[in-house]
Amino acid sequence: MIVAVAHYVEKNRFSSFQKTFAYLVGEPGETTLEGRIFNATCLIIILVTLYNIPFNYYIGLKEASVISALLFLVFSGLYYLCRVKNKFHISVIIAGVLSSLLLAINYFFNAGVVGSSMLLFMLTFFVVAIIAPIRQSTFWLYFNILIVLGLLFTEYRYPQTIISGYASRLNYIIDVASTYVVGIILIHLAIRFSRKAYEAEKQQVEEKSVILERLNAEKNKLFSIVSHDLRSPLASIQQYLELIRETDLDEELRKQIKSELLDVVNHTQEMLSNLLLWSTSQMNGLTVNRTQVHVASILIPIAEIYKPFAAKKGLQMEVSADPDLNVLADSNMLHLIVRNLLGNALKFTPSGGFVMLKAVASGTDCIISVQDNGTGINPDDQETLFSLKSRVTFGTNNEKGVGLGLFLCKEYAEAQQGKLWFESELNIGTTFYVALPLAA
Repeated sequence: MIVAVAHYVEKNRFSSFQKTFAYLVGEPGETTLEGRIFNATCLIIILVTLYNIPFNYYIGLKEASVISALLFLVFSGLYYLCRVKNKFHISVIIAGVLSSLLLAINYFFNAGVVGSSMLLFMLTFFVVAIIAPIRQSTFWLYFNILIVLGLLFTEYRYPQTIISGYASRLNYIIDVASTYVVGIILIHLAIRFSRKAYEAEKQQVEEKSVILERLNAEKNKLFSIVSHDLRSPLASIQQYLELIRETDLDEELRKQIKSELLDVVNHTQEMLSNLLLWSTSQMNGLTVNRTQVHVASILIPIAEIYKPFAAKKGLQMEVSADPDLNVLADSNMLHLIVRNLLGNALKFTPSGGFVMLKAVASGTDCIISVQDNGTGINPDDQETLFSLKSRVTFGTNNEKGVGLGLFLCKEYAEAQQGKLWFESELNIGTTFYVALPLAA
């Protein structure tokens, strides 16, 4: 028990540290990858200089201690400039120039070439190369080499400018060892953070790539719907109109053509309505306005609209809705869902069949169901039924369906914090269910 509690506390501490560190270096969505690496490097250098200030003073390198203090102030200011003011590029330039100049001054007070300055210059270039943009990497390489060669040349020509600040050989060994250990730890931390940040960025890119592929597939599906499924009913309308204009028809045939023409227009209007809603949601995003909605006031008017179609097809349609049921929903979205589900049930139910539209309370949810004894859904089509990959289907009277309606129904149901699912048996019938939270 004690071990479990200790493990839990330790895990929470580690999680808290990760959150704090992520906040200090910048969140991935708010700060660029280069900016996060620079901020993390600044924080590490600040800690290193805080260690070096008392350490250099202790081993007798007072000038080096002062320079460490200056580096602490410089990188604290650069961290603020990049993290708070979001000035990444100017921060990198200042960091590269000032750190190199301060180390060049430190070179003369830290025993020159035999001191730890060479390790520090290599470490400085490594840090700058990691955080600087790629296009600047060659400049920083030449800049670092030029300063180091200049210092070596100065020491060779004017050896008296070098001050050996070590009080003893032991202090010299300790300084070199400390510089190496601190440097190697700094390199390890910088590489570790850079790799983790890169992997996180790579994962985000891969996730965005998957989303873009899905959106591209949806776009292709939309174009396919527009080019094929919209062209066909418009061509039918044109043919009907030409037939009426150019042919003398008896009254009975004229009524039949008008009825068929009305069906085509209604189908085209439904298709255009779904296309418009889908394209609007893709461009502007879904806007959900959840309010208290009286369920019966949605279901009954929709059923009244479809009654003539059901009667013409010889279908029995019933509506059962508890008059006291209220849900938290977007009334426009709920209207579209019910309209599409009821329209599909009527399309895929043969003459003489029945369709039941029902709403009941179930726990904290309201379950709206649309049941029919129609053709059922082919098992091969069930997996893609709510996606834009679903294939074109035809009703019992060759009413054409495009699959976009069910895709919208699923998307709209989930946007209202609800669920949509179905049960179907081939040649027996299908029931679609919509679950939405009851209003308090």
